[in-house]
Amino acid sequence: MTDIEADNYNPLDPENGGITYEKGMAAIHAITADGRVIKGVPVFALAYDQVKLGWLFKVTTWPIAKPVVEFLYNIFAKFRTNLTRGASIDVLVKEYEAKKVLQRKIDDSNCDVCDK
Repeated sequence: MTDIEADNYNPLDPENGGITYEKGMAAIHAITADGRVIKGVPVFALAYDQVKLGWLFKVTTWPIAKPVVEFLYNIFAKFRTNLTRGASIDVLVKEYEAKKVLQRKIDDSNCDVCDK
């Protein structure tokens, strides 16, 4: 598990698969040991498979169920942050970027008062 909101998170780190904050907030992602990036419903299937419960998500691969599950997940992913954080992904991205800019300014200032 990786916290994309951690101060030391770097999307350019190969272990993070190039997943930016915006991409990470828009949908669940997984990066495999060989560096493949997996997105959306297949991540849940992979996670459940890792704990020997993969059979629970097999239905999501069936030809009739797969497009329905993907459609429902995409709707959930689009509005998830509105429900869980009270703000859209766009608003959260703007706040995140503003926080990063402010942190860079603080880090660049090397001010003695800031360290106290």
